[in-house]
Amino acid sequence: MLKDLYKKLMTKTSTEIGDIILSYLEPLKNEDTELYDICTELLLKKIGTFETRAYLMRFSFETCSGKKWTAKVKHACAAVELELASMYYTNRIFDEKGGKKILQKPNLQVIAAMITRDLASQALTYACSKLDYQEFVKIKDIFDEINKILYIGQFFEIEKNLYRDNMNLDWDKMLGLYYKRNYGVNGSYFEKIAIIGGILGGGTKKQINALAEFGKNFGMVQQIINDIGDFVPPEHNLGTEEKLPEDAYSDIKHGKLTLPIIYTLIRGKDEEKKLLIKALKNQAAPDELLDITKILVNNGAIDYTKKIVLDFVRAAKTPLAIFDQKIKDLFEAMCFVAYTNRYYKELDKLKNSRQRKT
Repeated sequence: MLKDLYKKLMTKTSTEIGDIILSYLEPLKNEDTELYDICTELLLKKIGTFETRAYLMRFSFETCSGKKWTAKVKHACAAVELELASMYYTNRIFDEKGGKKILQKPNLQVIAAMITRDLASQALTYACSKLDYQEFVKIKDIFDEINKILYIGQFFEIEKNLYRDNMNLDWDKMLGLYYKRNYGVNGSYFEKIAIIGGILGGGTKKQINALAEFGKNFGMVQQIINDIGDFVPPEHNLGTEEKLPEDAYSDIKHGKLTLPIIYTLIRGKDEEKKLLIKALKNQAAPDELLDITKILVNNGAIDYTKKIVLDFVRAAKTPLAIFDQKIKDLFEAMCFVAYTNRYYKELDKLKNSRQRKT
């Protein structure tokens, strides 16, 4: 099956860049073993698992070059995963995620973020060491743009895309803010990874544009699914390498306007809106948060959000038409998460469940 092939290639990609990632982190042991542990905490969990950004970088290169990825490209793949770790470390502070032990020392997360960001830059420089200067500058500028747009997205997430400031906006304006935040924190990331991979592979403008369009829309898919996962109750949530089960409902506790919330605020019943607004003001009890999940699962909010995910999947697949079927399969297989994932499965268990009586 295509899904099985994707998983095999994904884990193989992750495993092969694992040693490279660690080689950039290894010198930290000479500084201090605690510092090494802080900076590797997330990365060690991810090596050999799903590293979607590295996969996209690899196959963007292979698509455009017609060759297997090289040692230099593996360093570029390591760079995007080091950059991702940097983002996750700072995101923990913004969203108050990661568990009590992590959040007791937020300054250490800042240090880990800064170091892994610099190591990502080193890895990218090595990956581009045989390019001419103009090509190197072009790629480096694109890589730096990832970081800038990511933090612009974070700004919109923590300061602009909030219920307290936008409670009176209409549907279109709420969605506009939401999509701007999503592009910043994820869509741009995947878009530019695909572009860099394509440039490293000597791709044509047409090829690189197609890969960029796929990456942008796939990044939006990933972010919306991640937002759906916020509503999976802790007892149903196994967590991920960077997000613990106790991080459930973080978005709603911080008053963020994600798509299921926007849907219910605009189209929900009055009693549904009342409880949701209480949670957006961080005034809801834990059992009321579970009630909100049940509302979203049963009032059409989650189903509507899944439909939007599929719209972005179609937008991601469309530009791939210029490639042959084998290449299309390698990219389209990435989209299987839009059809089946553990968030969907756990939320489906709450279909037709009733709210707690008050």
